[in-house]
Amino acid sequence: MLVFGKMSDKTMMFMVVAFSVFVVSCNRNRYEVVERSEKEVPNFMATGTHSEVHYVLLNGGHKFYTTCDYQNLNHLDPSATCAFRPLRSYECVLNNNPHKEGKGPLSDLKCKDDEGNNVYLYVEKKE
Repeated sequence: MLVFGKMSDKTMMFMVVAFSVFVVSCNRNRYEVVERSEKEVPNFMATGTHSEVHYVLLNGGHKFYTTCDYQNLNHLDPSATCAFRPLRSYECVLNNNPHKEGKGPLSDLKCKDDEGNNVYLYVEKKE
């Protein structure tokens, strides 16, 4: 068993750097909701309106301005939600394949809400 008092400076520095890299890599796919708003938007090729949810997410020091359009998702993934809540973090995966293959909506970020349901987000801007 190592005792911190007997470690060399190089060993201690290596352990600090390794731990820092580990912590950063573990949080890479965590997005914190810092803002949520909702507005009515016109239906596409139909009369009436529906709700669209806008989120500002924080990840890696960047703000992501995103939209979740539940009306359109409901037809492609019936269990999908727009149920993110502010001041919470969620696991998201960036869609690196711009060509859709398989079932489900095409989105920029595919996330999971608190209940494990899919949340599909479209990124409007990154700062």
